[in-house]
Amino acid sequence: MTKPQFLYHGSRYKVDVLKPRQAYGSPDERGAEYGIYAYEDKNMVIPFSLTITPFENGSMAIYVDDDTSHVTISAGTLDDDAIGYIYKVPAESFVKLDERQWLSKEDVVPVEMTVVHTRDYMHKITFTGAAKDYRDKKSGRSV
Repeated sequence: MTKPQFLYHGSRYKVDVLKPRQAYGSPDERGAEYGIYAYEDKNMVIPFSLTITPFENGSMAIYVDDDTSHVTISAGTLDDDAIGYIYKVPAESFVKLDERQWLSKEDVVPVEMTVVHTRDYMHKITFTGAAKDYRDKKSGRSV
């Protein structure tokens, strides 16, 4: 397999240079390494551009389907009006972690940035459990 020329990285932050950071994903899914994560499929990074934050008690639980990039939020909140970003990045410094993820441990300068409006992706988000209860209560619907 040949390395693609470009990859995609999703973030809720607007930056000029992507810098490696400690990830806090699942170690068994290689989601807890230090670096910049990227994917070949632009649609797979949309969930990372969404502003999902923990509840006041610190709890947050989200699941992203690897095949559809559908997001299920069971604990935490989503800012429906937020703006996020998808960065197109040169692939040179990235190494393949698994069938979907790539990782760079070096700073990366994006070649292109796309703005993501959360409201445009609400059809790819499902709320369950405490997250659904929180949204229902916030909107005035009974739980």
